[in-house]
Amino acid sequence: MTNPQMLLAMQFTSGYGSEPGAWRLPGANLSSYTDMDQFVRYAQAAERGKIQLLFIADTPVLDVDLENEHPHHPIDPILVLTVIARETERIGGHG
Repeated sequence: MTNPQMLLAMQFTSGYGSEPGAWRLPGANLSSYTDMDQFVRYAQAAERGKIQLLFIADTPVLDVDLENEHPHHPIDPILVLTVIARETERIGGHG
């Protein structure tokens, strides 16, 4: 019998995190939600934390009221995850 193992996963939200108002905070990098290098850095940090799977919900970009909520991903999740898979060792099915 094999030892059961847990698969650790994490959901990516926008480049600002899951706090709705974070994108409006002083010092927030307003281009971080379109910065592919930023997504790679997040993924590499997650990988160092033993995260094995990343999930990005595919939603319309501007389906929120920007006065009250952050914008969703403006980049197609397949593109983001493809770049992340290329720049990580264990996330994205590399073994």
